[in-house]
Amino acid sequence: MTEIRVPQLNANDVTYTLVEWLVEPGGPVAAGDPVATVETSKAAEELPSPADGVVQHLLAAGAECAVGAVIGRVAPALPAHTAAAATVQDEQIITEPARRLIAERGIDPALVRALDTRVVRTADLAALLPPDPVASSAPAGAQALPPVQQAVVAVVTESHRSIPAAFVAVKVHLDNAIRRGQLLTREHKRMIGMPELLIAAIGAQLARHPGCFGAFEPPHHVRPAATADVGVTMDVGRGLHVPVVRDAAAAGIREIAERLMALRMTALRGTFRAGDLTGATIMLALHTDDDVTVAVPIVQPGTVCALSLAGRTTELDLDDAGTVVRRTVVQLGVAYDHRVVNGREAVELLRDLRDALQQPPEGAAV
Repeated sequence: MTEIRVPQLNANDVTYTLVEWLVEPGGPVAAGDPVATVETSKAAEELPSPADGVVQHLLAAGAECAVGAVIGRVAPALPAHTAAAATVQDEQIITEPARRLIAERGIDPALVRALDTRVVRTADLAALLPPDPVASSAPAGAQALPPVQQAVVAVVTESHRSIPAAFVAVKVHLDNAIRRGQLLTREHKRMIGMPELLIAAIGAQLARHPGCFGAFEPPHHVRPAATADVGVTMDVGRGLHVPVVRDAAAAGIREIAERLMALRMTALRGTFRAGDLTGATIMLALHTDDDVTVAVPIVQPGTVCALSLAGRTTELDLDDAGTVVRRTVVQLGVAYDHRVVNGREAVELLRDLRDALQQPPEGAAV
């Protein structure tokens, strides 16, 4: 038999939920066919069958499963004349999450063997559990955070624990960028605003600022990034997600706009897959409400820089002729892993992005 194991789907979760089986017990399946759906704290992912054969379920839908857990098996299909004679061994099967729970909570193996069930799942162990010291220590009336926010807890905690970050910001005049966005929106018939223009500008910085992309490798190395894969924060009321716009350096502004709109629609539907949310080599945090003047993002583990775009404000300034003019401005910031990036390079990155956004429409090569 070939085991159906749960792969590592993201860096944050230690357990997933088996949402549903896509093939009934005993149903035929070909290698690579979707066989089950598991859900992480932020996405759902279909698991492919590892082989041809017939499916056996070891976990029921709704059960929790850890990375590497065996949730089922694919048995070779039996010839028709022998299938009716096939029998399943009577030995007791203990699922991987159940084994872990038995070890963690010190459940007597003799009590487990006495259970009147061939497949022992975590739910079957409920009556055998001693009081949970962690659960019993929870404050009275406290409520558990939803899964998406628990994933945020994991990322933020790991970021503050392991990444010595610094922060710097510059002011950007947006009037030219606003005009460029309007012209490009009409030209491409796609909504093109500050996020799209900034993602394009970020992609163009990979060759000039390679140290701002990639990841720190202890103790004294950095893993460079081959592509500018920009993680963009999105929160549409279903929790914070950071989907990734792939290879922004190679994409044109129309393609970036289409990708970003597709990700926004996925966020609204709540149907992100693990692949949508992993692999960023730099991050962009959007805090574009007009009353937000500056935003300090966290540096996600696995990256070294996180940019932030704040809300717009209006200020009075003097033009080259000394005339008082009104300008639309915004704060563009970057939090950076100080083990890899120093302040001078962080400021140079921001200045290059500022110059790209401040280009007049006629001189923009987008």
